[in-house]
Amino acid sequence: VTHAWSSTFTDLVAAVVADALGRDRYIEELDLLVAGRIEELKVQLRAARTLQQVYWVCCFSINQHAGICGGYGSAPQEPGPR
Repeated sequence: VTHAWSSTFTDLVAAVVADALGRDRYIEELDLLVAGRIEELKVQLRAARTLQQVYWVCCFSINQHAGICGGYGSAPQEPGPR
């Protein structure tokens, strides 16, 4: 699974859950996540027999700075943002 840096983490999770449920869109899953209704999603995933399905998520799996940027870059100049 890849992601867009302009999206929220909740969007990413909702998209993965929607895929596990065989859906093309993730708005319903997003609404449930935002409302904190995680157990409802787990019930749906159990019913679909995909609760234990494994996904490879690139933002957790690769060092994108080293792979894309060639390193972490130079240190910010003082006084940089903290």
